[in-house]
Amino acid sequence: MVVHIQNPHENRKVEDIAQEMVGKRTFIGWPFLQEGLVTAISDSLFKYEKSVLVPGTPAKVVSNPHSHQSLSHWKGKAERIETLYSKRCGVITGDVDVLVHVRPLKGLKRLESGALVKDYEGPEKELEQAVQMVISEVASEDPRFLEKDAPPLSEEFPDGTNIFFLGEHAYGVAAQVSSTTDSALSVVLAFFLSDKTENNKFKSIVDSRISQHYLPSFKAASTIGMSPRALSKITSSFMVLTSDHQKNNLGLSIKFEAKGLKVIDYSRKAGRYWEFSEKAVDLIREYKDKFPEIFAILDQGGDDMARATDIFDSHADAGVKEVKSWLKSKGVRDLEPVSLFSDSLAKSTVKEIEQVADDINKNRSKAAIKKAIVKNIPRHAVLKPSHAIYRLQNQRFALGDRVTMVQDSGGVPLSAKGVVVGLNTKSMDVVWDVPFMSGTTLGDRCSQYRGSTVEFNACLNLSNPQFIASTSPGSTYPPRPNIPFKPRFGPYPAIQPAPGRQAVAGFRSAAQSQHQPPVAIMSNPNRGRGGLIARVHRGGPPFNGHAGSPNGRGGPSTNGRPPPSHDNGAPSRGSAVHRPYQNPRGSLRGRGSVPHLDRGRGRGYRGRGRGIIVHAESS
Repeated sequence: MVVHIQNPHENRKVEDIAQEMVGKRTFIGWPFLQEGLVTAISDSLFKYEKSVLVPGTPAKVVSNPHSHQSLSHWKGKAERIETLYSKRCGVITGDVDVLVHVRPLKGLKRLESGALVKDYEGPEKELEQAVQMVISEVASEDPRFLEKDAPPLSEEFPDGTNIFFLGEHAYGVAAQVSSTTDSALSVVLAFFLSDKTENNKFKSIVDSRISQHYLPSFKAASTIGMSPRALSKITSSFMVLTSDHQKNNLGLSIKFEAKGLKVIDYSRKAGRYWEFSEKAVDLIREYKDKFPEIFAILDQGGDDMARATDIFDSHADAGVKEVKSWLKSKGVRDLEPVSLFSDSLAKSTVKEIEQVADDINKNRSKAAIKKAIVKNIPRHAVLKPSHAIYRLQNQRFALGDRVTMVQDSGGVPLSAKGVVVGLNTKSMDVVWDVPFMSGTTLGDRCSQYRGSTVEFNACLNLSNPQFIASTSPGSTYPPRPNIPFKPRFGPYPAIQPAPGRQAVAGFRSAAQSQHQPPVAIMSNPNRGRGGLIARVHRGGPPFNGHAGSPNGRGGPSTNGRPPPSHDNGAPSRGSAVHRPYQNPRGSLRGRGSVPHLDRGRGRGYRGRGRGIIVHAESS
């Protein structure tokens, strides 16, 4: 069965379609519909989107012409949409002359007033769809994404509800609702007076770390007095076979290129090159002075695994055991690799943080808990655990920040406090003050049952408060962070459009380094397997009357001498025939389409390139 789509917008002006659809919701991805917000309408020449021309006036639909690159980009997207439906889905859409730019629905977000409204994706996830394949209304809405008004305070915050206070003087303190009115509520706070000073202790531990100076791999190799190849081998896994055919790793294992791992305070990767700290350089230098026999064979070629007898002259197996015991005494086997795209604290720093947390817990008692009642505070001055996923968006964190768990779901107990010891792309590693059943060791970086990996919106940052709210009843809503928190660690390529060219739609360029030259892709001037290609545009006349360098089989030399010929005047096999220049385009293109030439096996020219240029011969 083949479905034919009738375009309801056929013969309509694109401006009228834009006036009707831009800024409205629509459904894309038929037959599996997904809601989205229309941000623009485009045809092959213009893009129609809303913009404010005069400040203080309503936005109007404005047409902007496509850039030179976007013209072909738009045509390619339209052809792909039509091909996808016709070839894979059995749907004939007809000509795609108008595209709808849609931002898909991400979910619901909670406003400070308590209302739930729809939240759409950003411009980086914008999709394009043919105008005849979008639907404005559906018969049945998805009940999961229905907008809701703010419920009454007594319904949303019953008496005894556990919440977190967001006031300035007791930010992040656990509280409990005591009573509510139509516009305000009263809460009971429970806290220790030493909380603020204790939070600063953890931050000072991280700030007092000794900063490591890193050297690029080639500079580190020059400093130690070895080749970059030998440095690459010894810093990764270097396997050696003993007499009993057992593999023994004599490498330092502080970098893992294939696995994308590094070792904190020893190695990291910036761009294309590895970098090693001074601590790593001192370790490698000490290793080289202790066992120079190992470093002597690192520059040997070949893929065969090294044998112990090739390294040590006598008692080879005993020498391997001595090297392994020395590496173990230096703590090399206790080094924990982490992802290149993360930032973490060293194991020694994490241990120091745990010790401070244990000392704080020992000195605490229930008698030291202080309670306070705060009355007539607005709704946005407190945080309910179930609202954290909506309200704590775009919160920022750093290593050493003091956090508290504000979500009532998951393995970490509610209101537990901890310290951030690792940052990943979409999550963070936290060492908590107290152990719990579902806790981990974070890969042997902390004690048993003390660590866990949580999302950014599961915790409230106590060291860097970002959601402080006023406690006066008539206060306005505090501003929310608008910039998404996306930590980027490790090597990321910087890709830029050509100089003077605009980025095409959907292209998001990275930040250009000041010291990095622009990337240029070289084309092969000798493409093809036969014929002569001059250094001009394909099909044009030879540059200065001479053909380019030969390419392929049987081309003549370029030293100015004519090709050899037989006594009977016939050309030799594979050589080009010198004839007057014919047509600059068309007749000399194709696979061997040379006019007036013998195409026999023994005679003539059998070019297989994409076109040839023949010498012009003066008569």
